Amino acid sequence: MERRPDYSPHDDTETRPGYHQDSHAYNEEMSAELAAPSSIQRINHSDRPLEEEAVRKTRSAGHATGWAALVIALLSWFVWPVLLGATAAVVGFLAYRQGARGLGIWSITLGLIALATYLVLIPIYYAIT
Repeated sequence: MERRPDYSPHDDTETRPGYHQDSHAYNEEMSAELAAPSSIQRINHSDRPLEEEAVRKTRSAGHATGWAALVIALLSWFVWPVLLGATAAVVGFLAYRQGARGLGIWSITLGLIALATYLVLIPIYYAIT
């Protein structure tokens, strides 16, 4: 086999018919084919009642969560203040995030007061007696 003057040990043109020496010399851009679809969406006003219904359901769930957190906060003043106080603060925060602002703040406040009272006043009581 006679070798050409421009022969390279990496020349596969004879063994791979679809291969061309300059195939790596062309760097086309393929971003449109590989990119994720655009997240820009058209505003459709026919979906507005569905959005309002979803917001209403979220708020009603927030009020239910807020009342549950308030009950837990009130219980934390009488039974298991560390466990129920911390739980009331967490559930109150969830209610606050879901739209029941007043119930959430009351639950957080009462739960943290019960927790702090237990962690501060009980050691002082035992230190004195």
